[in-house]
Amino acid sequence: MFTKRAALPVITALLAVWSANVGAAEKPSLDLEIAQSSARVGDRVEIMASARGGDGWLWGELTVALQPDGPWALVTPPESIAGVRPPAWKLILAPMALGEQELPEISVSVRSSDDETSVITCAEPPAVSVVSILSDSEDDQAPAPLRDPIGVRGLPWEWILPVCGLLLPLLAGVALWWRGRGRPSEDARTLLPPLSELEALVSDLRQRVGREPADGICDRLAAGLRRFLERRTGEPAEEMTSFELRLLARLRGWPETTQRLLQQVMGVADGVRFSRRPSTDDELSRAIDLALEAARTIEAHLAPSVDDGAVAENG
Repeated sequence: MFTKRAALPVITALLAVWSANVGAAEKPSLDLEIAQSSARVGDRVEIMASARGGDGWLWGELTVALQPDGPWALVTPPESIAGVRPPAWKLILAPMALGEQELPEISVSVRSSDDETSVITCAEPPAVSVVSILSDSEDDQAPAPLRDPIGVRGLPWEWILPVCGLLLPLLAGVALWWRGRGRPSEDARTLLPPLSELEALVSDLRQRVGREPADGICDRLAAGLRRFLERRTGEPAEEMTSFELRLLARLRGWPETTQRLLQQVMGVADGVRFSRRPSTDDELSRAIDLALEAARTIEAHLAPSVDDGAVAENG
């Protein structure tokens, strides 16, 4: 027979499991995200730090521990992003040494509801592959061979510069005229709605996969998605980095599905264009399809609801 005494250990065990789950859910953490995985010495590396968990806890200021003459230099100190809870910060560092450089220790203090203060750091800070500003071909260059004095023999070099000065403006005008004939104007492109324009681009890119270099396809895909976002939201998305696009999606409160799709598309495009990461045709095709899916979710999120339309008609 099941008695109260026999049920007591079971209830105690269930309460212990429930308390452990609640404590794990409330445990605060700090995530670090870098705008690019590779950079040259002295380049600006944007970093986004996001606090996780700790609902109702009091977060302090973000601090960066830099060593004198260390591999990192602080360009822009941490700036808190307004309107984001749990808090998030944005800062810019510059690598000063070659090789795989792990980010310096970035920490933030947090005070619990029990008035206990602790310091939170990133469990697995990302690393940046830092290369030299000089390419391999610039390390050992042979001196240029000696040339004959001007005017001794051969072409009349003294006349080349004046002739080029007369011909270059004419050739530039012809090139602009010819380029304008073969490409539709900006006004002609904007006749299509933003989503229809992106759909046309996606249809064209699907046919180019496997026949053209992946970096060129990724360039056009990233530019087309940024153009759609700029036309649809009014924000200068064509001038934003991938890091700033993800921040825009978070500040606008777009659905988690949309934010995840944007991150996947830009991750593939940036990996191919900047990190020279190889990509298969299937991966490129999937990134193209995900870009269109992200645009459609944004279109559905920004579209006016049926109730809003009814209110407008009654007004």
